[in-house]
Amino acid sequence: MTSFGGPWTQEKLEIIGAYLDAYTTALKDQPFQLIYVDAFAGEGYWRPGSAYAAEDYEEFTELLHGSTTIALNVGDRPFDRFVFIERDNKRSQALDELAHQHSARRIEVIPRDANSVLPRFCESMGQFDRAVVFLDPFATQVSWDTVAAIAQTNKIDCWILFPVGAIARMMPRGSSPPTSLKAQLDRIFGGRQHWEGVYQEPAQLSLFPTKPSLERASGSAQIADCYRNRLETVFEKVAPTSRTLRNSKNSPMFELFFAAGNASGADIAVRIAGHILTRL
Repeated sequence: MTSFGGPWTQEKLEIIGAYLDAYTTALKDQPFQLIYVDAFAGEGYWRPGSAYAAEDYEEFTELLHGSTTIALNVGDRPFDRFVFIERDNKRSQALDELAHQHSARRIEVIPRDANSVLPRFCESMGQFDRAVVFLDPFATQVSWDTVAAIAQTNKIDCWILFPVGAIARMMPRGSSPPTSLKAQLDRIFGGRQHWEGVYQEPAQLSLFPTKPSLERASGSAQIADCYRNRLETVFEKVAPTSRTLRNSKNSPMFELFFAAGNASGADIAVRIAGHILTRL
């Protein structure tokens, strides 16, 4: 098993687990088929380590439940169906084994790119289907078109782990990003007009008659706010509170957002998510 993650990983999983418990309990008397979708499902378990960047993680050896296993263990009102998406062959095989261990449950393991699978899943949802989707990418894999497809169902609550640290590295502070990175940012935000506002002309202009370069504020808070604003354009409601997940050097790595798609349930869903994000 690949070692990956640290205290921040456990932090996000505790938040997701608390929400899944609350979500299924709130809907247990409703005539819905409840579906849990893990779009970057991993292996089902994780062992903290340093597989991504040594400075980002503490060193542990304990084997811990991943998001898929946490979802399978929801007890008060279990999910009716599970969709685990993982394009890595070794990890998808581990998920197949997890599904075999829970053979009484309806578990579908899909070894493909989440950006191609999720829009089709959204189109397949029935009138009485409701879902929680967890977008937990390793880096910047999630395209905006995928997020928009989730929102357009009006049947999905979505947790999004936004890689704010990686995005900040793609956006130089003292100049606009190069063309290749602009294209990637367009894909992530769904258009240049949705991210380029973080760049402004410098407050102090040069005395020389050259065109002033653009710059953005230090840190990643402005980038996170930009993405939150973007989410608010497609989802029924977005939790005003999010969680910044930091590495051992206290540098922001991810921003954990919650967005609700169903009009009748959005207020209570955001209230529950906000309570968990604030208190846990």
